[in-house]
Amino acid sequence: MFKSMKTALFLTYSSIILIVFAIFVLFFNAWSTRQLRGQAMSTLESFGVSIQDQLVQQIEQLNGVSLNVMYSNLVKSRFASYMSDGSGQETDSTDGEDASKGAPSSDYGSASAEQQERIRQNDDAKVLTDALTAIIGPSRLVEQIYLYSFNGRYYGTGFDNREHVYKKEDTPFIDQLLQQQPGKLVSDPKLDLQLSKYYSSAAGRYSISLYRLLYDEYNVPIGAIEVKQYAYRVLASAADFESNNPYRGHIYVLNRDGGTLYPFEHDDKRSEAFSSLIAPLDKDADAYRSFPFKDPVTGEKQLLSLHYSASTGWYTILTTSERDLFRPLKKFTFQLFGTAFVLLALGIGLSFYAANKITFPIYRIRRAVRNFSFEHIGSNIIAQQKMKSGFIELDELHDAFQRMSERLKQSLDHLLLAEAQSLQSQLNALQTQMNPHYLYNTLTNLQEMAEQRMNEPLIAMIEHMSDGLRYITSKERQAPLRDELTHTVNYLEINKVRFGDKLTYRVAVPEEMLAQTVPKLVVQPLAENSIKFGMSQAPPWRIDIIGTLSAANWQIEVRDYGSGFEPDKLAQLQERLASLETSSNLPALELNGMGLLNIYLRLKLIYGENRIFEIRNLPEGGASVRIGGLLHKE
Repeated sequence: MFKSMKTALFLTYSSIILIVFAIFVLFFNAWSTRQLRGQAMSTLESFGVSIQDQLVQQIEQLNGVSLNVMYSNLVKSRFASYMSDGSGQETDSTDGEDASKGAPSSDYGSASAEQQERIRQNDDAKVLTDALTAIIGPSRLVEQIYLYSFNGRYYGTGFDNREHVYKKEDTPFIDQLLQQQPGKLVSDPKLDLQLSKYYSSAAGRYSISLYRLLYDEYNVPIGAIEVKQYAYRVLASAADFESNNPYRGHIYVLNRDGGTLYPFEHDDKRSEAFSSLIAPLDKDADAYRSFPFKDPVTGEKQLLSLHYSASTGWYTILTTSERDLFRPLKKFTFQLFGTAFVLLALGIGLSFYAANKITFPIYRIRRAVRNFSFEHIGSNIIAQQKMKSGFIELDELHDAFQRMSERLKQSLDHLLLAEAQSLQSQLNALQTQMNPHYLYNTLTNLQEMAEQRMNEPLIAMIEHMSDGLRYITSKERQAPLRDELTHTVNYLEINKVRFGDKLTYRVAVPEEMLAQTVPKLVVQPLAENSIKFGMSQAPPWRIDIIGTLSAANWQIEVRDYGSGFEPDKLAQLQERLASLETSSNLPALELNGMGLLNIYLRLKLIYGENRIFEIRNLPEGGASVRIGGLLHKE
């Protein structure tokens, strides 16, 4: 994988440092992120619970004031008396007996009826105002109380101490209370032009009201109660979180139906997203949830904590941006990376020094081995000095190489001599096996022709045989391909004398290939086998000898068009060839059937792994043997 040991060591050390550093940073970042997210969610939940409790407390404070008004007999009697008509009857609700309880006639003396009625109403208004003011108290639990009668009039105490008239369409809460009694209603923050007159800041523009029915002693509704408080006071805890929370988060307060109560000015798209979140939630029990959230306006990833109070019907949603949350972590991580980068550079520098320290002596030994040649063996030209690398193992390796070079010359001389003698012996043995095989077959053919008194063909055959014997008995073990083909053609002509037109042959070899040196007697035995096996079918018999050249190899293919190799015989032959791959000894070859194995062995001895030897049956019928080897270049 690596081109040098120095590179391998350097990259290995550097990779170890980088991997350890990356694992540490990733683990630290994941752990810190998890801790920060958990801490932020816990803090948001705590804020949410606290804010929701304060909102509930504010609403319960309004509710408490309304209950004090509802259970005050003085308020009920005076309100009924005040709202009654001039005859002492309250419109729509109470009788004269109920109204007279609050204002006995003896108190008015001898004044006229109209004056008495005015005096009674003034007295009722005074007592009613005092009672309601006492309920509001000096701490001003609410800013305003209104009492509504069913006859279109209502009376206020607080900043507004007057009687007013109203239209039914302006007070839809009365019908809602009558339809779902008993109970209370809490309004959304609404723009209050009346109450805002008494508060100079813009925060006083909105108010929140709590409505409740007012009953007489017979538990019959005689009117409605409205207690008001500035919205900014009810929602003060939410405003404090908006401006003082540690994560620069945001808060939304929604009603039961998903309407946004706070902030007063908000983004409709974000409000719709929050509304869709709370739509499937149960509205009959308190609940809280925390989960990741994507802001639909900014697209930021946020953490969201949602709280719901069944008593108010309000949802409190707190969010914080993960970017703001993790900003300190990113800053610290950047500083950590800066420090780690310096340490990493130092570690890589040390790894380079260590790799160079270890590999430099090895490089010297490698250079000595690379420059090694046969004439230098045992001459002490290579690395005569001591290594002194600082590593005992490398110094010993250098000394061992020097001693090895001194002993290698003698061993190599003996080995080369033995190998040369062994190779020559094997080639001689194979050549000796081939010669009598060819001679035996040819003499058999001459005997048959003499018996048949074929004189002229016999003379031609003897001439061809004479040329063949001269070729095979020469001392050279290799010959030009031109001579090998000439010998093969002589052999084929000998057989044509015997078989006449029944035997045809074709030799197609490129001219530039004829000078190529090849082993003797590698083509003629193939032609001999083709004649032998091609005669298994009726004549005519045809043999093709085809030569091809490639960039590095020469190839000769001999084809016949007989019945081809029998499958079992071909399998046996392939098995014997495979056994010769692993054997270094010559097999015991008989004269009959030994031609192919003989050729294979000689090609193996001469060309080694670069030999070409293929045997196959042709699809159109017949057999093919392809042989070849490396080109001989001058």
